[in-house]
Amino acid sequence: MNKWFLAGAVLACALITGCAGSHQDEAAPEPKPAPQAQQAAPEPAPKPEEHTVPKEEVQTKPVEKPKPHVESGTIVGQVYFDFDKYNVREDMQSAIDEAAKKVQEYGMKVLLEGNTDEFGTGEYNFALGNKRGLSVKDVLTVKGISADDIKVVSFGETKPICQEKTKECYRKNRRVDIKVVD
Repeated sequence: MNKWFLAGAVLACALITGCAGSHQDEAAPEPKPAPQAQQAAPEPAPKPEEHTVPKEEVQTKPVEKPKPHVESGTIVGQVYFDFDKYNVREDMQSAIDEAAKKVQEYGMKVLLEGNTDEFGTGEYNFALGNKRGLSVKDVLTVKGISADDIKVVSFGETKPICQEKTKECYRKNRRVDIKVVD
């Protein structure tokens, strides 16, 4: 048993001496701990990753593009009509397409203002202006604008944009103004 005790004591002394020797080696070159401190600096970098939002959460939240500012009542399109007609002409489809894109981009509601030239009675022209507005509304709903977001009014012949008594002026007055509103 004494042999084991003596062997254990020698082993313990060897370990203590070995450990003490390594501390002296590290203590001698003291400038080396500074580089170790520099190497230790990058280690905290993983800590922010622990606090970051998981990728799954980031992907589920769509990034909303800020909507451009536009004043309520801005005209975003005009649709012109033939004399005494309320059907949307083929050449006016592109104007409605552009207006629909703007309405969707702005995220606002639509006000359709039907207008006529001065021919016909006031009552007839109000009805015709309303039918023109409803025709444009039908096309806008096909383009993806909700019918609940579209209001139609008629001004008949009361709001001409051209006052001259010419065919060209009358053509300009037979229109629906497409406006965006809050």
